[in-house]
Amino acid sequence: MAREYFKIFATETRVIESFGAALEVIPLYFMYLPASSIPYATVEAELKGVYLRYCGLDRTGSLVFNEKLEVAQKCSCLQHWIYQWTNGNVLFSRLEGVDTILTNIGIAVRSKGYQGFPCEANPKVFEQFQIQHQCNYFCGLLNLKPLKAPETLQTSTRPKGSSSPLLQHKTAPSSSSPQTPRKATKSPKAIVKICVIMSSGAVALQTLYYLFVYFKRKYSAVG
Repeated sequence: MAREYFKIFATETRVIESFGAALEVIPLYFMYLPASSIPYATVEAELKGVYLRYCGLDRTGSLVFNEKLEVAQKCSCLQHWIYQWTNGNVLFSRLEGVDTILTNIGIAVRSKGYQGFPCEANPKVFEQFQIQHQCNYFCGLLNLKPLKAPETLQTSTRPKGSSSPLLQHKTAPSSSSPQTPRKATKSPKAIVKICVIMSSGAVALQTLYYLFVYFKRKYSAVG
């Protein structure tokens, strides 16, 4: 499982040219030796170079990094990344190897049995990491969010005067709508209807006038 996390991390860092060489875990091979009293074994390729420990636990249970080394700074960034990726449930308790090729990875989990890791829970490591971790150049390249101390997470409250985004949406003025309000105008259909009524009224009045003239002449002739 740890190797899979490293693969994901390496995939994200390789697209960032400024990050440089990605951290990798040396391949592990499973061998079958039928003539041996222990027929099964795991074998790694030989690491040539200066073997260094970049991260480990001290006597107090805190993670210690050799920040003077660039690879150690990348390991610190890796810890920040895995902490956020797993929602604060996994950290690497030991990172060592030659240059960016690592081996003998140690795992720390907040709760026993997380992701099937066969290791005891060590919540103190996570509490110390939250307090002590300081983001470096590589954390910035990955846009990792700064970690908050446990006390800050428990006592943090919403700033005064702020309100829920939903409430802001409800109380927002109508002018913020993408569609600007139109002035009340008469509908073209209503205007046409009025014109028809007006024209019909004029015709009716003219008809009544002709009838009045007709009957007046008729009755005048009879008299």
